[in-house]
Amino acid sequence: MTSCAGRWLRTSVAVCVMVAGTSTHPREARAELRESVERLAQAWRGVGASVVIDKTRFLEDDSDDKTPVVVVLPELPEGECTTVVMIGARGLGFHVRVPGVVPGNGSDDAEGKRFPSAAGAVSIERCGEAMPRRLAVASDSGQGALETVVARSSRPLLPLRTVLPERSGGLLLPVSEPGPLPPLPPPDQRADVAEMRAKRDGATIAARRSWTAGADGAGAGEETLAAGCHTLQLFALDPRAAHPKRRGKLDLDAELRGMADDRLLARDRTDAPDAQLSACVGEATRVGVVFAGSAPGAPVLVSHAAWPLPRHLPELWGTEARGRMAHLLLARHVVSLPNEPVQLAQGGYGLTPVPLSLEPGACYLAVLTRAKETARTLGLRVHVGPSDAADDRGIDQDGAAAAFCAGQRQSALAEVEARGAPLLGWGLALYRLQSGLWGGTY
Repeated sequence: MTSCAGRWLRTSVAVCVMVAGTSTHPREARAELRESVERLAQAWRGVGASVVIDKTRFLEDDSDDKTPVVVVLPELPEGECTTVVMIGARGLGFHVRVPGVVPGNGSDDAEGKRFPSAAGAVSIERCGEAMPRRLAVASDSGQGALETVVARSSRPLLPLRTVLPERSGGLLLPVSEPGPLPPLPPPDQRADVAEMRAKRDGATIAARRSWTAGADGAGAGEETLAAGCHTLQLFALDPRAAHPKRRGKLDLDAELRGMADDRLLARDRTDAPDAQLSACVGEATRVGVVFAGSAPGAPVLVSHAAWPLPRHLPELWGTEARGRMAHLLLARHVVSLPNEPVQLAQGGYGLTPVPLSLEPGACYLAVLTRAKETARTLGLRVHVGPSDAADDRGIDQDGAAAAFCAGQRQSALAEVEARGAPLLGWGLALYRLQSGLWGGTY
């Protein structure tokens, strides 16, 4: 288990501080930000200014006035005016403090003049006097990349809202300081809520366990999972409970791996205080859990909810495939199957047609699962006359499921699309849910 934990922590602790919360894809947002910076620099160079685009910095949501991001401005040729613009995502709220600035826009205090952002940007200009070399940036809301553009010119430059009108932000009003986030309830209370929800879904709740985080907030534990579906939830102490004025928030991440083969079974790297790991196994399996993001040396409470494997899962493709098929069914809240499958099929990479024999008036559930190697795409589409039942995205690349009724028809055509490893293999099981009930005319 030590090697597993070490290997994961070396590659994933940095992920614990990744940005979450914008609907724009990170790569697209970064490209849009760079385009705005280049447009601003080009406009200023066009009127004879010397312009430097400084290195990209990352602003955390716990970067406050006590632990700000310090920006040291680059050297530029002499000039009458110095202009500094800092730009982040439009939803990023931050402020810049400039020491020694005379009263003007913003508010002044012992830490320097405060310039709040509008539409994710701050522009500061000084003519006739030197601009301080060091500026302090603190987050008001959110986290993300921050670009800095510095210009030196003989006269004032085009204002930011003229070059980038989308960054004008409208009327600039005084920005109030947001208060600290309220602390979370204790771990046992959060576990009570999670276990109550799992019980309503028919789960059996095991005795809680406690694992202790190390000095870096990371830790590990082991568990044996019986054949079935399992959800392990990890609840850590909120550091704000002991330090209410602390701005940082709890974000616990975790991974679940098989001890025998180090196979990844589940991972939670979401921006959430608690970690949830869900996996289904076809036989008793010894697993290891590694986590990061807890308060140093603090206990982490582990809640374990379990569901039995649905009956009538095919054994043809092995225990791992049975576990994946159970995962598909549980994700769709199917906890039982009425009988054995009426048809089985298997295939490999590519698009494969599978003819299905139907009983008129019956309704069916087709379950597709990965049986060998890894899949990038595993989709299922069933054509019943002019109607289609489809699951093109599936669940976690493990398989897909589609329900349909035969109507008056005696046959249908299933199409399986499998993309991934060249030796990818899949299995398809068709279950009859009911018969003799006319579901409509096709």
